[in-house]
Amino acid sequence: VLYARAPYFDPKAAGQGRLLTAGFHLMQGYFRDDQPLCELVLTESERQELDELWRELDFVTLAPLRQYKDFIFFERAEPPRYMVDERFDFARAEDKDAVSPTKMKRLHAEYREKAQSIGASELALSAIDSYFDEMEQTIRRVERDRAAAELTHLAELNNFARRAFRRPLSERELGDLRGFYQHQREDEGLSHEDALRDTLTRILLSPHFSYRFDLAPAGTVEAPLTQWELASRLSFFLWSSLPDAELWAHAERGELSRPDVLVQQARRMMRDHRIRGLAEEFAGNWLDIRRFTEHNAVDRERFSSFTNDLREALYEEPVRFFTDLVQTNRSVTDLLYGSHTFVNLVLARHYGIPATSRSNDDWVRIDHADHYGRGSLLTMGGFLTKNAPGLRTSPVKRGYWVVRRLLGENIPAPPPNVPELPKDEAALGDLTLPQLLARHREHAACAGCHQRFDSFGLAFEGYGPVGERREKDLGGKPVDAAAVYPDGSKGVGVAGLRQYLHSQREHEFCGNLCRKLLSFALNRSLMPSDKNLLDAMQARLAADDYRWDGLVETIVTSRQFLNRRGTDASQENSAP
Repeated sequence: VLYARAPYFDPKAAGQGRLLTAGFHLMQGYFRDDQPLCELVLTESERQELDELWRELDFVTLAPLRQYKDFIFFERAEPPRYMVDERFDFARAEDKDAVSPTKMKRLHAEYREKAQSIGASELALSAIDSYFDEMEQTIRRVERDRAAAELTHLAELNNFARRAFRRPLSERELGDLRGFYQHQREDEGLSHEDALRDTLTRILLSPHFSYRFDLAPAGTVEAPLTQWELASRLSFFLWSSLPDAELWAHAERGELSRPDVLVQQARRMMRDHRIRGLAEEFAGNWLDIRRFTEHNAVDRERFSSFTNDLREALYEEPVRFFTDLVQTNRSVTDLLYGSHTFVNLVLARHYGIPATSRSNDDWVRIDHADHYGRGSLLTMGGFLTKNAPGLRTSPVKRGYWVVRRLLGENIPAPPPNVPELPKDEAALGDLTLPQLLARHREHAACAGCHQRFDSFGLAFEGYGPVGERREKDLGGKPVDAAAVYPDGSKGVGVAGLRQYLHSQREHEFCGNLCRKLLSFALNRSLMPSDKNLLDAMQARLAADDYRWDGLVETIVTSRQFLNRRGTDASQENSAP
């Protein structure tokens, strides 16, 4: 008899009973309750599909085996402990062979015989037979399915290793993997799944997975990359990830080293969304923004608008800008002079741009962003924020970033015991930050370097510590963004800086970009022997209106990219 709160009362026991939250029914399993659905709604093909899904569930979860073992456990442990007799001692849930055909048939017979001996009806005996027969059929089916799948798993294991090592495995390597798997099964007594996990672990711990080996054999200056090595070099260069199926196909056909194929593949890859990997790994490290999402130097009590969402957006802006530049084959000078940018809702509010984005996940391109003081790398809040100490701007850090990161100048480290500027602009007194820096440059030990980059940083004084536009500093004084550049020319603000870069330093920017990109592509420091290639890259830039594709095409068809350096070549001094 069942009551509302689901206790069970034995009608013969004068109200004695127990709640249905104890006992046999706590075993975990799955019960199909879809007969009306199957008979009244589904078509024959849909019923077959549903049956196949249940079969897959059994395959993945091993639920029938677990349910049968739980049945044995509860029948022995729970009142009325039907299987407590010695005749059932052979059947224990913890035994690995509890679901073997022999033991299942024996338990079926013993269970039925006991039921008969205590007067079970024909209906009860029929239910017992039905249960054991169905469990036997289901368990044997799952075992057959799993045994058949093992061969497929082992074949896929070889494919996984091929992907992990980024090349076909030799027969010896394949034999070693198969031997390791068999050892785990036969000598260690592991199940197929556990042996497979151990074999996968062995693959992922291999140095062939963790490293790319680009050195040629000892005694050689250079040697051609294999097709597989070339596919990896191209893919890690442009995507920072594994080669895709199309690259593999060209490698298998032995045609990837052909210049026309390389150019075609490079163009395809640069139009692909995975080119974001180049934006994050190359541009992110070159421009020192890769870990900006961990930046915690901002005083959030003073700048409460600097939330985690804004920090994420300030990182995402240059990534999207660079990704778009590559995908659309724009001029590399857009990095300096571009008048557009990309914003989401929180970034648009921070920049004072009328909201065209509906959420932080909705990124939109803003053309004519210069109307709001934005556009190109120079005015992106991420760079401005990262190069500010927290409660004031830092023309020194911002200028150094432009000269070092964008123009590639080598600036020596500052001398020891350099006096610190006040940490808060509000504590500067009657002086402005540019006036303090001018005094600083009066010292001969400081002037030589600071004259090379302070003026670049002063151009950003119209942007506060978190990249917000401003007309007054935190001390309430009007900002002064006038700058006198190293050649004596003058400019005001970012517009003046752009004009100076365009007229005097653009060639340096392009040369630095070529060096950084080539070093990233080759995964090594540059050497004097790379000069001709660097010259070719700059010539291609000038000939192609400074568009991006020409840079990459020149690199991937070069001798340096198609070959790996030998140990003898490593003796050559690195280029400055």
